[in-house]
Amino acid sequence: MRDYGFGSVGTPIGKPTWKAATDAPDCPNCGGQLCSVELLVENAQLKGGVGNAHYLGCPACPWASPAVVASCGKAKEE
Repeated sequence: MRDYGFGSVGTPIGKPTWKAATDAPDCPNCGGQLCSVELLVENAQLKGGVGNAHYLGCPACPWASPAVVASCGKAKEE
């Protein structure tokens, strides 16, 4: 995952999910429609060690915004 100088948001768990972000601006790199991406991550700094990372990404080029991570409030189920 990209860290944009903010440090790692965590270790990805599973596959990301996405949907078209119709209320977002166009991609600043190529002008394509951005997608809202959600990904479960492990991060020791989060309550329970697991959280949801949310960011905007472009399906047509490598552009992606920094991720915002919120704790799930529970530990990862094994």
